[in-house]
Amino acid sequence: MSDRSHEPEQLLESLLSRHEGQRDPQAEPAAPQSDHEDLDMLIDELEVVVGQAKRVPFGHRLMVGEAQMLEIVDRLRSAVPAEVRQARRILDEQQRIIDEAHEQARRMLHERGLMAELDVERERTIAGAEHEAERIRSDADAYVRGVLNDLADRLTKIQASVHNGLEALQSPHE
Repeated sequence: MSDRSHEPEQLLESLLSRHEGQRDPQAEPAAPQSDHEDLDMLIDELEVVVGQAKRVPFGHRLMVGEAQMLEIVDRLRSAVPAEVRQARRILDEQQRIIDEAHEQARRMLHERGLMAELDVERERTIAGAEHEAERIRSDADAYVRGVLNDLADRLTKIQASVHNGLEALQSPHE
């Protein structure tokens, strides 16, 4: 015989052998309640209860223990807020990290901007110093040229005087 032919008998036996609200002996025992019960674990438990439920003959319906299902639903209700609180804490932490990263990036860009300004100012100062050094060199060269020209003129005059003096001394005695 097929399993289908035994379904009405199994249904009858299950109804007679169980009192309402009593757990199925094959069902997993309920996990102890806690504030931090895992949603996935509760959903798995619900799936086990549905998987072990008896089928109603000639239909697609299941018979499950009302008390067991209500207990799981209550535990789901209490677990959801804990999961939501945890998700909010995670999102808050994520936002704090993102804000901190934005602030650090802003600081780095500001510092990079300051460094760029310092680089520009340094280049400007160096260029100014080089220009000033070139002007001083040019002025020094002009001064030295003037001094040397003046010295050459004096030497020329002195040489002429010496030459004239030598001529004067040689002419009358010769």
